[in-house]
Amino acid sequence: MSKEQQPWSNKLPQPYQNVLKSIDSFFQNTMQNIHDNPLFLAPIPTNVYETNDSFIIEAELPGVSKKQIGLDVYRHAVRIQVTQDERTEYIDDESGITERVGHRQVRQRVIPVPFFIEEHEVKATYKNGLLQIIIPNKRKQIPIE
Repeated sequence: MSKEQQPWSNKLPQPYQNVLKSIDSFFQNTMQNIHDNPLFLAPIPTNVYETNDSFIIEAELPGVSKKQIGLDVYRHAVRIQVTQDERTEYIDDESGITERVGHRQVRQRVIPVPFFIEEHEVKATYKNGLLQIIIPNKRKQIPIE
């Protein structure tokens, strides 16, 4: 191949070629491991609605046990956190070596609430994969004249 037919990056000085290879390698590795990054996990699907008495948050969590769910109540928000642990054990009968591999995924969702929340007034139930959080509705509507 003549010098004119070589890719443009091969015409650069070697230190620049090394930087380009490093950048390319970074993106290749990132794409291969993207499923392990919590930033790219599927969000927790929620439905938020109000009645006269309650502000209701429903989160769909199929296949999740109650002990995997964490709820935090803040002044103006509720955080739902789901922790999933996966443990695998490999045993080599010939060498007698046991290898244990653990993997933890944490997904979370923060839902803003348009009024101050009293933690002791919040009620939560979990049944058939549906988490329901009920907060007494303290929204104060201001009439406009």
